[in-house]
Amino acid sequence: MTSWNIHVQDDCVQQLIKKDATLALLIKKVGNLQINIRPNPLKSLIRSIIGQQITVKVAASIFEQLTDAINDEWTVDKLSEIEDTQMKSFGLSKSKINYIHNLVTHIQHGKLDLENLHKLSNDEVIRTLTEVKGIGQWTAEVFLLFTLQRPDVVPVHDVGLQRSAQWLYGTTKAQRKAQLALCSERWKHCASIGAFYLWEAIHQDYLAYDSIHDIND
Repeated sequence: MTSWNIHVQDDCVQQLIKKDATLALLIKKVGNLQINIRPNPLKSLIRSIIGQQITVKVAASIFEQLTDAINDEWTVDKLSEIEDTQMKSFGLSKSKINYIHNLVTHIQHGKLDLENLHKLSNDEVIRTLTEVKGIGQWTAEVFLLFTLQRPDVVPVHDVGLQRSAQWLYGTTKAQRKAQLALCSERWKHCASIGAFYLWEAIHQDYLAYDSIHDIND
């Protein structure tokens, strides 16, 4: 599996430490990061569509079943062979089945060129992807992060990131989205790295503690 390796001594991480003393505490606790990226653009988008508004566990089960059904051959031709009834049996909702069809149709008709998205700016990628029904801002931003490895992206609508920011900065639930947006500006040029550290706080179950100061080294 391809990884994005982030080291504490990297320039971006050091910039974040200097810009944000609170985030610096989290970086010190976590240390280096290894982020599993999603180099196949079609596979990445399908995975994100499946994962919309359901638990990670359920999404993983559905994604695994679909992967097995197409023998891990992520092409529009292979996806077109899967019947709706089979996708429904995996646990996919009717709307998500339609979203997958929309994506496949856009690619087949030449309306979406996944292989050349890396040539576009962040805003252009988001605008292009969100023309496909079923792909919103969050899905496009996740694509920028995990497939194109863009360094300056924070999906501020991501509830997990909002929860992590609320915990780390001690804000209220009502303030957490605004706090995350503020972080995105403060971390400019290296914001993706900050987002990865916030996600890692969730993965490490740090949010079970009242604050970062309660975690033992």
